[in-house]
Amino acid sequence: MNLEDTPQQAAFRAEVREFIATMVPAQLKGLRQGIVQGPGLKEAQVQPFYDALRSKGWRAPHWPREFGGAGFDEAHMVILTEEFTRAALPGMKDVGLDMLGMILIAYGTKAQQERFLGPTLRGELTWAQGYSEPQAGSDLANLALRCDVTDDGFLLNGQKIWTSKAHIADWLFLLVRTDSTMKKKQDGISFLLLDMKTPGITVRPIHTIDDHHHFNETFFDNVKVPRANLVGELHKGWKLAKSLLSHERFSHPTSDPLVIGRALDNLKGSARALAAGEGMVWDDPVLRRRVTQLDMDVDCLRYTRYRALTKVMHGDEPGPETMMFKMFGAELMQRIVELHAEVMGPLGTIWERSPFPEENGETAKHGANIRAATIRGGTSEVQRNIIAKNVLNLP
Repeated sequence: MNLEDTPQQAAFRAEVREFIATMVPAQLKGLRQGIVQGPGLKEAQVQPFYDALRSKGWRAPHWPREFGGAGFDEAHMVILTEEFTRAALPGMKDVGLDMLGMILIAYGTKAQQERFLGPTLRGELTWAQGYSEPQAGSDLANLALRCDVTDDGFLLNGQKIWTSKAHIADWLFLLVRTDSTMKKKQDGISFLLLDMKTPGITVRPIHTIDDHHHFNETFFDNVKVPRANLVGELHKGWKLAKSLLSHERFSHPTSDPLVIGRALDNLKGSARALAAGEGMVWDDPVLRRRVTQLDMDVDCLRYTRYRALTKVMHGDEPGPETMMFKMFGAELMQRIVELHAEVMGPLGTIWERSPFPEENGETAKHGANIRAATIRGGTSEVQRNIIAKNVLNLP
């Protein structure tokens, strides 16, 4: 494994840095890349950044060029993410671009691609994801949203939950149960596209502990969906859902060592700034030993990702270690935040208006938010079961 960029990669990294220096508005540089995103920036504030990205084909850099993307491989995607993270630019995550786009490119009809890909890339259509249900979270195949097949399409009745941004999205892509008689619960699931203005949809807000609103409950009461909005084969939607996971091997924010390393740097900054007795909190050798262990764990994650990336660059499949990235990264981030709260002491309980800089002064809010890291996107318990079965070949 060579940790140095190839000449081509080094040239691309220089291009990205030049783009950040010359094309990104100054007010968007150096923004906090913390764990808590809050309501985020308004669309008008980030629009110049997104416009600049589109001008280079970098708004959806993993899309093929013929669909408006840049056709980047995994190595170029990692370099792009690394440089944007180092500059602390606004997050680029967008379920329409990151998830649905690749599904439509791989499985959508030509009519679906023409109708949805361009407007989604230009920001004219926004999307929400309808996967989780009250009884189908980590065990997503347990979903039960009823979808009756009719002469002209489908009829939906049931509920989704944790549908982020459903209250502001134009469209929803969702998994539904089109056949409940299948022996295997992964069968009988279909993938649909739904206009959120369709009659019969009710969206109810779920406010998180920090009083922000991005989650929702979404209810469907005899909601009609045209047959043209079925993606892929009827009853074969689970195949599409699984394919999404392959696009997150190296891009999931929970497993990004740069993001995790930034959180650890914030911890170190607090420890060096807080007085303890006649010295500083950082003077405690036990604390420094614990921080050193966290530093080593971040490096282990970083270099294991590089090892898997090297395999991909040589045309091989990444090893089973990629299955551990999300679980290890999420738990590592939790350990860092918990130690940060310990370092802050009573100051770590302040929810708002802390005397510390924002990245150090919202420890309590970070701690509340990071609890979800080992739940969302598959719990650590489920991840361990998958690793045990598919990597260790345990029964």
